[in-house]
Amino acid sequence: MKSLMFAVVLGVCVAGPSLAQPPRKLPTSLGDPARDLPAKSLSPAEAARVREAVIKVVHEEIVSFSPDEVLASSIEGRWKVHTRKAILKDFGNDRATAQEAARIIQDLRVNQLGNVPGAQPAFEYWLSDGKAPKGTNARLVIVPLSARTLRAEAVSGAWMLTDGQKGFFNFGKDAEAAKRAATICWKYGFNQVGVIGSPQPTMLYPMLDPRHVSIDKVSPASNPMPLGVLNDADRSGLLLPGNIYAGPKTPFDIKKLEAKRDARGWILTHNSEELARFGADESLARAAFKVIQNARPTDLARIGEVGTPLFLSEGRPIHGEPLGVTKLTLRPDLIKVQKLRETWWLFEESRPIMEVGTKDDAELMRKVLRTFGIRTLCLFGRPETGGLRLFMAGR
Repeated sequence: MKSLMFAVVLGVCVAGPSLAQPPRKLPTSLGDPARDLPAKSLSPAEAARVREAVIKVVHEEIVSFSPDEVLASSIEGRWKVHTRKAILKDFGNDRATAQEAARIIQDLRVNQLGNVPGAQPAFEYWLSDGKAPKGTNARLVIVPLSARTLRAEAVSGAWMLTDGQKGFFNFGKDAEAAKRAATICWKYGFNQVGVIGSPQPTMLYPMLDPRHVSIDKVSPASNPMPLGVLNDADRSGLLLPGNIYAGPKTPFDIKKLEAKRDARGWILTHNSEELARFGADESLARAAFKVIQNARPTDLARIGEVGTPLFLSEGRPIHGEPLGVTKLTLRPDLIKVQKLRETWWLFEESRPIMEVGTKDDAELMRKVLRTFGIRTLCLFGRPETGGLRLFMAGR
């Protein structure tokens, strides 16, 4: 584990120098692609002009609504914040957080919602007639951010929206989305983030504190904290040695795991999100539920474009060798990538292990198996048609 962390920290120092020292020029990771930015160092006035030019052309997707119509209701078994015309946010089975979000939206009097897809946690921003909301309620949970140093930056293979002290939103491999989110933050002057949900935040919403705008302009820049940003990147994404981002990672609450029946058969869900389907086989659904419950995962990572699930407990693969299920014993050092007909597979020497899809996903999955020393693959039903694969590290 120490060697893995050292490799990731080294990646930050090499790939993200602006985290290691106060920025003296506008980094190429900001705003639009590097071709739009001068290669030479920029004066503050030049940097401001570049920002303004980027802000003028940033693309936004805005939904307008009336805050007086905002409600939190259970719709088809999921708690959602909505109006009569639009669903604003889905909270799964988290009733309390949905109700709190609806109350805060009404208190802030916001009437517009924008988002940049692909972030973990979701990058959503709420506006009041085209302006950033200003928090006046002492009950709000607020985290400050430095608007002056806010930027999009690659951190050990993942593109983060960061102010050099914290990593707020993880966009994975999507550099353009991270840059667009940074530009939107500049446009509205966001300098703090509201937090809903405890102990794990369920929703973040940027805001503006006018009192800190002038203070931020004249105050010395805070010392960068690359390890803090790295830890935030690691909480929201699976990072591998060599600055490789494997996929998003979200907290897993075992109390929100359910095996239940719907109109299409037996299903395994977490916080109302579908994990696997088992048709009419109730015993298989309950067996999968029991194995995951006993393994007590703390996080769920989704590997590659396909989103192959990997359950983790405190940063390591879950352990166990459950009885009565189909198991494959693996030797990670012998795993190879091979094309079979039109798709890519993982093989252990001549034995097929699993169909992955693209070559990139197959190579990434092989690296995950080797990095974490996965020794057991448990199969519940047919994963290719909705069942579940559990990768485990043995006892």
